[in-house]
Amino acid sequence: MGRDDAELRKILGTKVSQERVERLRSLGIKFDQPDLTREAEDYLFRKFAEEVDIQYARFQAGIKFTEAEVDELLDGAIDIHAHGGSENFERLLLEDELATDYTQLGLRAVVIKTWWTPSVSHLPLARKLLHAWCEKHGKQPIQLFGGITLNTSVGGLNPLAVKRCLGFEGMKYIWMPMVDSYWHRRVVHDDWSEGPWLRIVDEKTHKVLPPLQEVLRVAAANDLVVACGHYPWKPDAYELMAEAKRLGVRRLEMVHPTHIHSKLTIEDMKEAAREGIKLMLMGLGSCTYPFHENGPIYSVRMLKEVGPQHLVYGSDLGQIHNPSHAVVSRWFVKLLLAYGATKDEIRIAFKDTPAKHLGI
Repeated sequence: MGRDDAELRKILGTKVSQERVERLRSLGIKFDQPDLTREAEDYLFRKFAEEVDIQYARFQAGIKFTEAEVDELLDGAIDIHAHGGSENFERLLLEDELATDYTQLGLRAVVIKTWWTPSVSHLPLARKLLHAWCEKHGKQPIQLFGGITLNTSVGGLNPLAVKRCLGFEGMKYIWMPMVDSYWHRRVVHDDWSEGPWLRIVDEKTHKVLPPLQEVLRVAAANDLVVACGHYPWKPDAYELMAEAKRLGVRRLEMVHPTHIHSKLTIEDMKEAAREGIKLMLMGLGSCTYPFHENGPIYSVRMLKEVGPQHLVYGSDLGQIHNPSHAVVSRWFVKLLLAYGATKDEIRIAFKDTPAKHLGI
């Protein structure tokens, strides 16, 4: 380990003592939450202090990179999780628009995801519009991929719905339920009713449900990516991934493992990586609400501790209130460089690992 690497680890490992917390409190700094317990207030003081310590230490360490270097890291990159606009609610960009943005940025490929309908079914029109734009402007079009999300709108764990998507060019992904999962309803909406909300394993035995086993067989036969949705790592996602491997699925993924509705610890991520599961390095959480384990410092920890060979970049962008996929992808690269990721680590997570994951 070189001197620079040792210094970076020291900076990223910054800890704030209780004595410093008390000194901060004595300065009269207040949080705009009058019902905070003293323990919660201590935590906020500690996290804010750690963040500013790391930020200023990194800046003063002589961070330097050029726009050309950022361009080079994004040239040929792949976004494996970009939300398209073909939804029944407002999104930022339609599929052809985000593809055009990414073509101008120099990306190689993008995987487009939609909630309620198979994203792969929107690609023929998006591809036609993109190719027309590229012909007019003399550009090489980005590769477009998609899949199907097994929410209730497609029948949930529906093998036939998956089979119907196989004829579309660019069919790569089967995403497990997300907003219609029982776990999402509990975590995000505090809704503990069973309702129509979807499980992927039996509640008592934790065995993967029979319709999903058939979905996994389709995935194995067609070399598709099986990506977990909004479920806990254990038992749900872990059992899903184990059963997928048993049935011959080669491409496995945990989506946004820093989100509360699909949360893994660093140790969980290492365990998943040992099983050959790829984990998403997320632009959305790192840039637009970087609280604690969503932020860029944590993303650098993932690169250093889990390893870029196990990580695949996914912007997760497309929300109407956020910057575009292209803008955040560029911003994220800068943040990763600023907080200590190497160019090689970024290149592997943004280019090499996603390409292998997609088989392109």
